[in-house]
Amino acid sequence: MSVSKSKKFEQILELLEIQPMTPSNLVPHIGITRENIQKYYLKPLLQQNKIKKVDGSHLYQLIKDNVTKNVILEKLFSKSEIMNTRIFKNWKLNNSSKGEYKKFSTMARLCLGKTNPNFKINPDMITKKNWETVIANMVDAFLEIEKNPLKEPNWGHRQPLRHLIIYGLNLNISKEKGIALRISGEKPKPKASDLHITKEQIKDAKRILSDKEKYDSIWFIKFGFKAWTFVRPSTVYIILTDDIEFYDRKVEYVEGKDGQRFYNPETIQYAKSEGKKVNWYTHRACTLKAFENKNQTDYRKFIYDEEFVIPLEKYWNQRKSEKKKYLFWDENSTQFIFENYTDVVREKVDKDNKFFKKILAEIGFKKEDFGSYFRANYGFRHFGLQMWLIATNYNYDLVSEMSHDDTATLKKWYGKPTKDHVEKMFSGVVV
Repeated sequence: MSVSKSKKFEQILELLEIQPMTPSNLVPHIGITRENIQKYYLKPLLQQNKIKKVDGSHLYQLIKDNVTKNVILEKLFSKSEIMNTRIFKNWKLNNSSKGEYKKFSTMARLCLGKTNPNFKINPDMITKKNWETVIANMVDAFLEIEKNPLKEPNWGHRQPLRHLIIYGLNLNISKEKGIALRISGEKPKPKASDLHITKEQIKDAKRILSDKEKYDSIWFIKFGFKAWTFVRPSTVYIILTDDIEFYDRKVEYVEGKDGQRFYNPETIQYAKSEGKKVNWYTHRACTLKAFENKNQTDYRKFIYDEEFVIPLEKYWNQRKSEKKKYLFWDENSTQFIFENYTDVVREKVDKDNKFFKKILAEIGFKKEDFGSYFRANYGFRHFGLQMWLIATNYNYDLVSEMSHDDTATLKKWYGKPTKDHVEKMFSGVVV
């Protein structure tokens, strides 16, 4: 009987957990050649930072302190009694994606009576014949503990219920059926799609964060970096120093009679054709490549605010001189992959969120500006996208190339035109 590749990976990790071994030591256990073990198993595990080579030898050993929360929970779930029930085993077989363990946990706790002591059920009792009745009872159990006046549970409870049905019972849920069962597939409506930061608020943040007696300069740098690049909170820590470039940017403009500057390319071209004076200046700018693990894509980013660029370049030069691989992460040996990067940097991300909640509150933002949760880190994604959309007159195609694989997500969740912009565009409309 042949053993799957994933099973061989598990066997190798289990063996190396017991003691360091060479590729030759692994041959009798795995049943393939030393060369294939080296090429197809040990090399990928090294790249994923799950194992390491013992210095001065041919031995490989498990990196025990790098086991992520996902891996630990996955092991706990796989050995638990509830995860070995028919419906949960089927669910795991059909969907073992990153983060699915959270949905396993939500449903397991409900079934075990941990969520609501008034409801408890053996998952094996849920069948294709009675599932609608059981789901109705589960919905009631969630609504009771949520103290929810709404007709259906919140998204964090509805989604696990839907996955239990779809992947555990292999059933499709029509839109109408989802609504009738109070587990619709409608995500919460975006509440912060027009969230943006004003120039005055940025100026205030610069003033606050420039207080060297209160704050380390890294916070000033991070504020500018996060606002201009609008990468996801975890992505900040996987930016490579080698993927960053600084340069002098030439900016042309035409000055009006009242001293107002016009940077529009068409205006500048017209001025040149008419022989009018075109002014220009140079300023320090930054461009970088950011790899977003979520959609496995590199995006080109730009930072044009010289007040942020100059300290960022100084910090970058320091990191380069120290031979640091990452801009904001200190361990060069860390290999970030899709399965582990969010867990590895979670402590740093949480610290950033706590700090910037305080700063954003100081410059005038309120908790309700961000929707259900005051996710300051994610606010920067909104800030940057809105900044670029406003600057490009809401050119969704151009801005999406710096952030998304399509314009639909950008428009729905981040790109609703601001009230001021709409007023400006419709200023000549009279009813």
